[in-house]
Amino acid sequence: MDNLQDYSDAEMPENGHHQAEDQPTYRPPRRRIVRSVVSVNPYESSPSADDQRRFFPPEPTDRWRSSPWDYRQPSGYGRSPSYRPRGERPFRRDRGFDRNRSAGRGRFRRRTPYIEPADRNRLTPRPTTVVRALVRLLYCSRKLAKRAIKEHVVTVNDRIVREPVYTVRLLHDTVRVDGLLLHHTPRNIYIVLNKPRHYAGSREPNSRHVFNFLMKKRGWFIPGGPLAKSVSGLVVVTNDPEQRVTGKSLFDLMEKEYHVKVHKAPTKRALNTITAQLQALDPDNDNVVRVELLRKTKRYAWLSIVVVRPTARDIYRVLKEAELEVIGMERYRIGSITLEGIAPGSWRRLSQVELAKIFPESVPASVLEPLASEEPWQALYQRWYKST
Repeated sequence: MDNLQDYSDAEMPENGHHQAEDQPTYRPPRRRIVRSVVSVNPYESSPSADDQRRFFPPEPTDRWRSSPWDYRQPSGYGRSPSYRPRGERPFRRDRGFDRNRSAGRGRFRRRTPYIEPADRNRLTPRPTTVVRALVRLLYCSRKLAKRAIKEHVVTVNDRIVREPVYTVRLLHDTVRVDGLLLHHTPRNIYIVLNKPRHYAGSREPNSRHVFNFLMKKRGWFIPGGPLAKSVSGLVVVTNDPEQRVTGKSLFDLMEKEYHVKVHKAPTKRALNTITAQLQALDPDNDNVVRVELLRKTKRYAWLSIVVVRPTARDIYRVLKEAELEVIGMERYRIGSITLEGIAPGSWRRLSQVELAKIFPESVPASVLEPLASEEPWQALYQRWYKST
């Protein structure tokens, strides 16, 4: 085998090409000798069978059945490297889940690096946009944040922000909206939310609920009670401890207006019957309950129901007794707070100036004064009626 012979520079064969005297003689590149891993006999054309069995062992017949996630594949299979026909795949418990999409479960769970407790507070969060900053600081939703930026009422370090992609460092920059300074852990704030349908009004497991927009959910509650999944409309969320006692908050004394969609327009006699039944549910409803027909079509009608104490379940029951089928229900107003300017799924924070106007307008001092001697009402009465 001449190709395995070693040539030196002096023994290189002539190529038959003669160059000019002023140019060096051309020589072909020196061959790099490849030593075989087998002992090659120069008188044999191929390695022996023993050498082949030793250095090239045959593949097992069940190679493609032994490893389910093998990245190797036989020729002609195509598709992804881990694809095999369904009949040739072994049974796996996680079949039906994609490895990339199920990375948060079981053996494919992503491992987060451990951080010492002393170093967790020293970590600086990444810069974010001003829209996301308003959401994280619990001021409003993204849609209302973009509206506030267009109105030029958002400032960062006393500089007006005009672009939604303006970069903000939450731990270093000062963010204000209409002069209101936004903190990371706000206290005694009130958030109004337009809850869409099919969202739970409380923390129900394995379901979407209204607390999903909060990063820290501890200490938050809904005064006046949550809404059911089938009811949409206005919801108030607060962390004010003075409003935490069920049945002893100012929102329990406010009027609630519901817009109810029924399958037909009721008569005036039916409206009077519904009004009388709602007044009989609670003494606080005297001279307050109003049931009016907003609009009607050939297929359905909308009713406006103003009450204080009855819940949406009570309204369902009273309308069912009046032979009216409820198609949809929305809570449009609580006191003087309405859904004007708040799209479904949007939310915003109420400022202290708005609260100072909302509570006296919604609950007159004459209504709360007889209750001010009781402990749950005393702090609210001193805070919202005697401080002004």
